[in-house]
Amino acid sequence: MAWTELWFGKHKGKTLPQLVFSDPDYFFWAMETGVFDSKGRLESEAHDVYQKAISIKIPTIGNEQLVAEYAVHPSMRGCVGIEVVPKTRPEHKGSTQTFRRPVIDMSVPRGIANYDKTGYRIFVRSLKFYLFRDEHCRLTKKICEQFFDDPNNFAV
Repeated sequence: MAWTELWFGKHKGKTLPQLVFSDPDYFFWAMETGVFDSKGRLESEAHDVYQKAISIKIPTIGNEQLVAEYAVHPSMRGCVGIEVVPKTRPEHKGSTQTFRRPVIDMSVPRGIANYDKTGYRIFVRSLKFYLFRDEHCRLTKKICEQFFDDPNNFAV
């Protein structure tokens, strides 16, 4: 797919797949406030990326069913990461609250705290590990767009 580049704002020149990986907090805020509405093709691309970003398939390892376990800091009430764990593993016990989902949902940190750049930085580092097998990989325009172009990555 030929993705539309943003022609406005601080992310000018980026495509939505790049934006959702580089600044997911902004992307989800923009979706909530209608920043992409009435912007032609960009509006439909934004809705497509949104649906995919909240329903990323968990990569399989062997035959065991895996789930995404999200962790919430007990006092700061921000996201402190995501871990892909076997569904059969007992739920986390301790002061850090956790919850599980059958898919990776990139909107979770924003749902926990309205503005959480640190939480998203940790979250995206974890996503790089689980989705691209390298938490330090550089998410280029090509890598981001290829990820969002592949329907096998999503449970939609």
